[in-house]
Amino acid sequence: MKKGVLLFLLSFVWLLSACQSSPSEKVADDVKSIHLMRNDFTDVRPKSEDLWMWQEYEKKSGVKVQWEEVKEFGEKKNLILSGKLPDAFYQTGWSNDEIVKYGQQGLFIPLEDLIAEHAPNLQKILDENPIVKKTLTAPDGHMYSLPYMSLDPMSGGRTVRLYINQNWLDELSLDVPRTTEELKEVLAAFVASGEGREGYYMPSGWLAGGLEKVLMASYGLGTGGRQAMGNMLFVDEAGQLQLTINHERMREVWMYLRELYAEGLVAKQSFAGVDDDKWRADAAQDKVGLFQWVDPDFIGPFGPETYTPINVIEGPYGDKTLYTEPPVSGTSAFIITKDAADPGLLLEWVDYFYSPEGQIFAYLGEEGVTYEVDEDGHMVYIDEILNYQNGPQLGAFQWVDNVYGGYFPYAELDQEIRDRAFGKEPAVYDDVKEEYMPEYMLPTFMATEAEAAELSTIVTDISTHVEQSRVKFITGEWNFEKDWTNYVQQLDCIGAQRLLEIRRQQFERFNQD
Repeated sequence: MKKGVLLFLLSFVWLLSACQSSPSEKVADDVKSIHLMRNDFTDVRPKSEDLWMWQEYEKKSGVKVQWEEVKEFGEKKNLILSGKLPDAFYQTGWSNDEIVKYGQQGLFIPLEDLIAEHAPNLQKILDENPIVKKTLTAPDGHMYSLPYMSLDPMSGGRTVRLYINQNWLDELSLDVPRTTEELKEVLAAFVASGEGREGYYMPSGWLAGGLEKVLMASYGLGTGGRQAMGNMLFVDEAGQLQLTINHERMREVWMYLRELYAEGLVAKQSFAGVDDDKWRADAAQDKVGLFQWVDPDFIGPFGPETYTPINVIEGPYGDKTLYTEPPVSGTSAFIITKDAADPGLLLEWVDYFYSPEGQIFAYLGEEGVTYEVDEDGHMVYIDEILNYQNGPQLGAFQWVDNVYGGYFPYAELDQEIRDRAFGKEPAVYDDVKEEYMPEYMLPTFMATEAEAAELSTIVTDISTHVEQSRVKFITGEWNFEKDWTNYVQQLDCIGAQRLLEIRRQQFERFNQD
C-alpha cells in the first residue's frame, strides 16, 4: 500500500514539474523536425541554418530544418546513396535518368498521391499546366521529384537572347539588325570601325550554346524550344521529331558561322584562350560588339545601358523563333527519400513556395525587413542589399535563398517583379511575341532504365564528334563540300539513327494523355 502511494506521489511530482517547464522548452517539444541535404553555398553566404529566411520560415511553419550542406555534392552522390538518407534532397542536381533509376529502386518515393493530399498549391499548378505534370512523370507513371519552374511563357528569364552594343550602333548610325544578313553587315562595320573591337565575343566554349543556338532558331531548327535544341532535336513541319546535328539546315548554320569566323566577325578565341575574367575585363574596355545571355548584367554593371537586346533574328527562310525553354527548368528541385519519417509533412513544408505568398517570401523576404514598397507600389530591396559590396544579387543572398544558384523547389516570380526588386526598370522587348514562340516546347524526356543505359554511350560519343567537327568546320580545317557527307556518315556509325528512334519513342510517350 505504501509502495503504491509512493509511486502515485512520484508520478504527480513528475507531472507537475513537466507542467511548469519553461516556454522555450514547450516550443521545442512542439516543433517538428526534418532533415534536408543540399549543396553548400557558404563560400558566398551564411549557413542555411543562419539565413534570415529559414529562421523566419521555421517560425511560420513550426518546422525546424536540420540542414546538411555538402560541398561538391555531384561527386559524392554514390557515397550518399549508400548510407542512411536525409528526409529529402533540396536544390540538388539529379539527372532525369538518375531520378527514374533511383525511383524505381525505391530510394526516391513516388509523390503524385502525396501531392494531391498535402500540396494544394503545387497540385493547382499541375492541374492548370499539364506540361509541368508530363515533364515530371517517369515512364512508370510516377512523379519522384518536384520542379523548379517559371510559368510566364513570355518571361525574359526563360529566353537566351543576343545583346548588341548600342553605343557602336549609334556611333556608326546603324539600326539594330533584324535578319542574319543584317547581323553580318553590322558585325563587319563594328570590326572595321576601331582597332581591338570584336564582333561576337564570349568566353571560349560559349559559341555552341549561344550564338549557334540563336541561329538554329533562325534556320528553322528551334521548333522544339531551347531544351530540345540542347538535346539535338527539333520538330519538322509534319510534326515529326528530327535530329538537328545531321540536318541540311545545321550545315547552313555552320556555314554562316564559318563566314563570320573567316571575316573576323567572330572572335578567334571562341574555341580556346579566353576565360570569364579575361572576357569581362575586355568588355569593361568596350571591346565586345555582341554577346548572348538572359540578362545584360551578365557582362557587367554597364550592360543594361550599353547593350540592346535582340530576341529573334530572321533567317533566310523567314524563320523567327525565340530561343526559349519550357516551364520546367529543373526536375530535381526537391526529392523525398525512402528514409523520410513523414513525407506528408515535407510536402506541406515545401508547398508554401509554390504559392504567391511563398514566392514573394523566398525571393524578396518581408516588407520592412528585406524590402520596402516604393511610392509606385513596387517591392524594392532595402539599401543594405542593393549596396552590398559584391553586388545586389549576393546582397539578397545574405537574407533569402531563391536568388542564387537556381533549381530551388519554387515557381519564379514574374520577371518584372524581379527586376523591380533590384531597382531596375523592366526590360521592354518589341520582338518577344506569342507568334515567335516555338511551336512545341519540349522538355528533356524521361527515359526508361533500358533507354538510359543504351543512350549513355551513344549520346556521349555523338556529342564528342559534334563538338570536334564544329570546330573543324567553322575554323576552315574541314571543307563543307568535301567533308560534310563523311561527318554525317560517322554520326550514323556512332548511333545517330538509334538515338532518333529512342527519342521518337519518348516523344510519343510524352504526347500521350
